[in-house]
Amino acid sequence: MVSLAALRFGGIFTGRGGPIARTDLAEFPVQHRPHWLANAFLREELVPGSAGASLYGPADGTAIARSAITASRTAIAEALARWAYLAVYDSPVAGRFGFLDDGSSNGMAAFPGLFRHQAQALARAEAIKHHTLVSWWDGRLPAEPVASPYAGVEALRLHHDAGPGEVVVLFRRTRAGYAYGHAYGPRLGAALDQAAIALARAEHVLAAYRAKGGLAAPANFLERRMLHFAGEEGAERFCRRLLAKPSRPALPFRTLFDGEIPGPWARWATVWRCCARMPTDEYLEPGADFFFW
Repeated sequence: MVSLAALRFGGIFTGRGGPIARTDLAEFPVQHRPHWLANAFLREELVPGSAGASLYGPADGTAIARSAITASRTAIAEALARWAYLAVYDSPVAGRFGFLDDGSSNGMAAFPGLFRHQAQALARAEAIKHHTLVSWWDGRLPAEPVASPYAGVEALRLHHDAGPGEVVVLFRRTRAGYAYGHAYGPRLGAALDQAAIALARAEHVLAAYRAKGGLAAPANFLERRMLHFAGEEGAERFCRRLLAKPSRPALPFRTLFDGEIPGPWARWATVWRCCARMPTDEYLEPGADFFFW
């Protein structure tokens, strides 16, 4: 994908009237390979009712990449998508964009490209990833272990019929608990690489949580789930699901909305949502120990 961030992100910071208050950057190794972790923060008035600090931190956009520039620009794009979500999901026009069917930010992406279809491709990839993961945990799709390129890490390939591309889950036990990372990629190797990044971030969050003596409170039910599956009981449930075969019919990937979300963020990036019909709503129930966060 050709990014025009160098041009389109001009004026993105608050000092020039833009929505981004600040960014930060730090080295962040992934499987012993150098990467960069970037965080982007929206202006306070753009995130009303924010829960503040959480296990994953208060950033509105976070990205990890081999290049510091790529990580920073991707984090800013993610923050723009969050701005769009917060502005629209509970508004009178929420139904136009599928938020009455799925009130989460599933299937959203922002990209500062020349063509709208670039953001669309990213949003569809996110939608396929989430639809596949929910379908698998709901007992509707098969999965198989695959060779992991990373020492001490187990890999699982989730089968789906949503089109080309692979969805995988990586997992391993760490000193701080069980950590997981799932991702979509156009090919198996790419999916595994992206899942390794998600796994590394989960390990970092768990380690920070344990270092504080487990005193930090989860900001929401999604973070509570992460902690549940990091423990022995949650890991046991995950392992039982690994061994189980599908027990329900697979539901095809069908979109309810697939289009751009217009708004002031369009000055800097195209924000797109691909909202798919999920096989169950249980993943949105706060009290459910569903493998989704």
